[in-house]
This record gives sequence, C-alpha cells and structure tokens, in this order.
Amino acid sequence: MKLKSKLLAIIWDFDGTIADSRQKNFSVTKKLMNDIVNQDLQNFHVLNSLSNYHSAHTKATNWREFYKESFGLSEEQIDEAGRLWTEYQLNDHTPVPLIDGVASAIRKLSKYPQGIVSQNSKENIIRYLKEKDILKYFRTVVGYEEVLLTKQKPLPDGLLFCLDKLVVSDTGYVMYIGDHETDVRCTMNANDVLANKKVNIEIISIGAFYGFDVDTSKWNILPDFEVKDAGKIPEIINRVRNSKKLN
Repeated sequence: MKLKSKLLAIIWDFDGTIADSRQKNFSVTKKLMNDIVNQDLQNFHVLNSLSNYHSAHTKATNWREFYKESFGLSEEQIDEAGRLWTEYQLNDHTPVPLIDGVASAIRKLSKYPQGIVSQNSKENIIRYLKEKDILKYFRTVVGYEEVLLTKQKPLPDGLLFCLDKLVVSDTGYVMYIGDHETDVRCTMNANDVLANKKVNIEIISIGAFYGFDVDTSKWNILPDFEVKDAGKIPEIINRVRNSKKLN
C-alpha cells in the first residue's frame, strides 16, 4: 500500500455545496448594504436579481473581492461587513434548502471524519446543521470567524486549521468538496504548504457543480474531480480509494 493511500478525512464547503443558500445570502447582502452604503441599492447591478448576484459572487475570488468589485467598498467597510455578517444571517429567516442528495452522501461517508470549511459564520452553519439533523456527522466546523479576515480562502489557513482538528495521522489523503474556484485554489495552496513542511498528506478536490450553472470556462485551475449530483459523491470517493490502493 502506498504512503498516501489512506483516506483520512472528508472536508466540505458549505454554501452551494451543502446548502442552497443563494436566496438567503442575497437577502442578507441587500440588508447589509442598505446599512453600509449611502446609495439607492437599485444602483447596484448585482442586487437587481438573484441571477446577477449569483453570477457576481461566483466570479469573485472571495467575499472581500466580491464586496469590493460589486459595491466599491473600502477595506474598512469590508471589515465592517464581515463583522456584521453573522448578526444579519441569524436575523434573516429566508428558507435555505438542503441540496438534494447531500444528506444521504454525508451519512454514507460517516465512517470517515468529516468537517466543514466555509466563509460563512460558524454559528449560522451549526444552527443549520442542527435543524437538518446532520450536525452529528461533523467533527468540526470552521467558519470565517476562526480565520483572520485577511486570510480567508483561497488562502489555505482555514483548510489547514480544519485539517489539524480532523486528522491525527500525518500520512494519507483528504477529500475537499466545494463549488467555487476559490475552493480549488485553496486546495492547491494547502497542498503547497503541506509539501513545503514535508507533511505526507495530499488534499484532493471535488467540484460540486450540481444545478447552479457553474461556468468553469474562465477558471485558471480546475478540481481533480467534478460531480453534478451530490448523491454521487460517495461513488467518486470510493473510486479514488480504489485507485489509490491499486497504485
């Protein structure tokens, strides 16, 4: 058996990967911007429709770039938006559907340590997982609060922090599932750090491209695997496990 042939953990992104939070995040962003900018919100193309919002969000490298490019916010205003996000999220009651097939996939993978790394609020994620009765499958949840605002994805800090909490071995591989190029870049950056530290752990990325019109044509880096049905994630992970054993 090769050194990296053991699956150590499975780490998930949250928004767009576990939960279809587009409508809620759209609602929260409108309320947040109403209190931060002194302009009519109709002046912002990104807020004219959910489609515009989702398109702009997926094109941005991370949430800081999204606020800067979409609303022209200063660094101080972006910091303020980050600080207020949890409060606005918890006070907004827009329904957030669990993506079809995700709960089943999480349960099927329950023999492996599972975690979440997200730029959403840890408190908000935990509350959601409790409501959907799937919190028990996750050993750790890393939200944006646990990472410096300047160290969010695609920088690897959050992913590596989650890895430290989940993994006790220093040899094997980890699957990271996310819906954005930021998640793929985060995986690449984390692998670079692990390699530089001579840690014998590899992180393999799965692109969660189910039903959200993800356009990867302009991405500079693609995930190792892609899935368009969340229910197929265990199959991909088993395929990787089998290939690792054979190599």
